Amino acid sequence: MAGCPVSVLKCQDYSPENLRKTIMQSLENIGFDPQTFHGARVALKPNLLVPAPPEKAVITHHEFFRAAARIVKEYGGDPVLIESPSIHSTDRVIKKTAYAQVVAEEGVEVASVDKTRTLNYAGSRRYKHVDVAEAFFDADIIINLPKFKTHGLTYVTGAVKNMFGAIPGLQKSKMHVKAPAADEFSEFLLDLYGCLLYGFDKPKTFLHLMDGIIVMEGEGPGASGSPARMDAVLASTDAVALDYAATTLSGLDVEKALITMRGFERGFNVTSPEEVQWIGDPKDSFTHKPLRPSRGTILSNMVRWPITSKRFRNLFIDRPVPGQEKCTLCYQCMKICPAGAISKAGSGGKKPTYDYNKCIRCYCCMEVCPEAAIEKGRGRLQWLLRM
Repeated sequence: MAGCPVSVLKCQDYSPENLRKTIMQSLENIGFDPQTFHGARVALKPNLLVPAPPEKAVITHHEFFRAAARIVKEYGGDPVLIESPSIHSTDRVIKKTAYAQVVAEEGVEVASVDKTRTLNYAGSRRYKHVDVAEAFFDADIIINLPKFKTHGLTYVTGAVKNMFGAIPGLQKSKMHVKAPAADEFSEFLLDLYGCLLYGFDKPKTFLHLMDGIIVMEGEGPGASGSPARMDAVLASTDAVALDYAATTLSGLDVEKALITMRGFERGFNVTSPEEVQWIGDPKDSFTHKPLRPSRGTILSNMVRWPITSKRFRNLFIDRPVPGQEKCTLCYQCMKICPAGAISKAGSGGKKPTYDYNKCIRCYCCMEVCPEAAIEKGRGRLQWLLRM
C-alpha cells in the first residue's frame, strides 16, 4: 500500500529560531530535500484573505512566511509571493499588514496576479479548464502556506482550499454562484487542485507547509472567527493528506471535512486515511482543546435543489445577518457578494440591506467583513430540525 508522509511537529511560537528548526525537521520527516530549491523560482502562496493583524489568525502569520522565504534563499532559490486576496489587491493587503516589512527585508518579489492563463486537466470531474494567475506558470516549485481555520461553508480550510487564491480577485466569488452547495464547491476545489497538479506542461513540485500554531475556530474563516491554539507545524507534499492530519489534530470531525473526504476518492496521491503516514509528535502529546466548528453547514448541500431553493434556504438554513452596532457601511460585503443579494442601506439606515431570496448562503460577506459585523441567523423553522 502506497503512503504519503505528513510531518506533525509541536511549535508554540513564531520566533525565527523555532520556526526554522521546526520547518527544517519537517522537511527531513517527509523526505523533502531543500537542495531542490537551488536555482529554482519558488512561489510562496500564503493565505492573505484580507488585511488582518496576526493575533486574529485570519491570515498566514508573516513570520511563518518569512521563515519559508529564508530557507528558500538559504538553499539558492528565488522566492516570489503569489497570492490573490478575496476582495483587495495583493499590494493593499501587504501594505496593511506586517507582510510589507517582511517582503522588504527579505527581498521577496511580489508577483502580479492581473493576468491569467488556463490550466487544462481532462481528469477533472466538471471543471476541466480553470484560469489561474499567470505568475504560477513561471514558478518551478510551489510552496503552499495555508493557515488552518474553520469555515462556514466547507467546515475547514487548509491546504487544498488555500489554492483557491490562485484564481485572481473577484473571479473567485463567481465560483460560489456556479457551485453554491458545500459538496459542489468542494468538488470544484478538488478540480482546481487537480489542474494545478497535472495541468502544467511541466508539472510543478509542490510542498505544503501549514501554519497550525495559532489557528481559527468558530465562524471562520474571517474576522468573525476566534483565534485558538493548536501549536503545530504540519508539512507534506500532498494537500489532501495534510488536511486530513490537520483536521484530525484539531479535534474536529474529519468526516465533515468534505474537501478531504472527497479528495481521498479522487486518488491524487492518497486514497484513504490509512495511507496518511503521521510522522513526528504523537497526537496525544498535544494538549490543546478541540476546536469549535462553525455552525449550520449540514444542510448547505440542499441550496441547489430547485424545488426547495428559495423557500428552503429562508426557512431552514443559516443566513448572514449584519449588525448595526459594528457595521461601518464600508460595503465590502456588497462588493464581494456573487449573487448580488446585498444593497446599500436605505435613507438613515445603519447596515446594508440583504435580499435573502437571492442570497446563496456562501458567507463570503462574513469572510471579508473587517469589523466582524455579520453573524449567522437561524432560519425561521430551523428549530424544528434542532440545528
